[in-house]
Amino acid sequence: MGQQTRIVLIDDDQDACELLKMQLEDTGRIDVTYTTRSDEALSIIRRELPDLAILDINMPGIHGVEIGSALAAEPSTSAIPILYLSGMVTPEEAKNLGQGEGESPLISKGSPVEELIAAIDNLTTS
Repeated sequence: MGQQTRIVLIDDDQDACELLKMQLEDTGRIDVTYTTRSDEALSIIRRELPDLAILDINMPGIHGVEIGSALAAEPSTSAIPILYLSGMVTPEEAKNLGQGEGESPLISKGSPVEELIAAIDNLTTS
């Protein structure tokens, strides 16, 4: 088996984190660390230096986009790809948002897990 893709997931919904962790790790090739606290996000990502950060956009405290901006501004984390999650948009709306050149993709929480896995693969494979 090849090296696993290491992901840090930041989402304030505990149930969503546990479900996504289970679904992604069931692939046998993705390892997920998560927190539901936005105030812990940066320290966890700095410590783990994952292959990808998945950030919920609408979080109490620090929003996912703010976390993404902070990661991009730090030399040690600026190369970590970011995938944004949102429950505020439909899967169809998400396909039309955040897809510009150099922008991090956006996935709706209502999208099938296969779409999330495909986005992870796209961002983490050369």
